[in-house]
Amino acid sequence: MKYFIQVYDGEINGHGEKEGLPTEYQYEFEQEMLKHVNDLKNDLREKGWWERETPEVSQTSFLSSEDLDAELRFKFE
Repeated sequence: MKYFIQVYDGEINGHGEKEGLPTEYQYEFEQEMLKHVNDLKNDLREKGWWERETPEVSQTSFLSSEDLDAELRFKFE
């Protein structure tokens, strides 16, 4: 099984579309992916972002800043 993470860096335009292409990371092992997710979240927190609860979505974490919203999405194959 392979694990993928797509990270969008940028803003969401007035039409609700993400601008720019995502950076994609691929992992062979789940633990490797989870460590990178943890590192990404810690890095974003250090930059002033915070995580909000999203109980209706189990595989996506939303991170917020005062100016922008970002989304981490996980794809499992």
